[in-house]
Amino acid sequence: MDNIGKAVIFFSLLGVCILYSISLFVEPPYVPLEEVAVRTHEGTFVRTKGVITDFSVTKYGNMLTIKGNKTELLIFVDSTDERKEQLNLNYGDEIEVQGRVQLYRGRYELVAAENSIKKLSAEKESTISFVSQIAMHPEEYEGRRISVVGYAEDVYKHVFYLGDEKGKYLMRVKVNNGSIPISELQKGDKIIAEGLFSYDPENMRYELNLISLRRCDNFLI
Repeated sequence: MDNIGKAVIFFSLLGVCILYSISLFVEPPYVPLEEVAVRTHEGTFVRTKGVITDFSVTKYGNMLTIKGNKTELLIFVDSTDERKEQLNLNYGDEIEVQGRVQLYRGRYELVAAENSIKKLSAEKESTISFVSQIAMHPEEYEGRRISVVGYAEDVYKHVFYLGDEKGKYLMRVKVNNGSIPISELQKGDKIIAEGLFSYDPENMRYELNLISLRRCDNFLI
């Protein structure tokens, strides 16, 4: 009986190990974005896709918002390595992501690892960065012409501030001439600002010298 019992335990453990090994190589089921945020998927491991519309950096990891079929979903990307906080993702990138669905503060979100995100829009890769990405390592963007997406904050005659979704980071945007009207900007407007990113040694700050400005309303299809 002892030998039989040991054999049963051995084969049971072997079965668990085999199932676990298979799960490492089998893709989780694809669930459309609009179906992820329902109770039936809570706690399950799924695969979905969408277009990145927001990005923010926290001390625990990255927060992404993806959109598709008139649905938005929050993606929490766990990151323990500080240098990995700046993901190689941009506004408008279409991605496929795998993760576990969980309920957080009344909203469903997907908890994912960095290596579970795959770009689907490689041929039409966006070059529009987020304010929080630039704020992490501004020296890497100095002297470059860049496009940044964010939310309009305080607006003055020749200067306005561009913030991230959480309002944690602000970028000073300077208009060098009157050819780009900013008086119609309202706080909270989501916009894309393109310009030359530079460092002002006199005031010890980075700022964007505006070249063009457009709203996000019709940018993403």
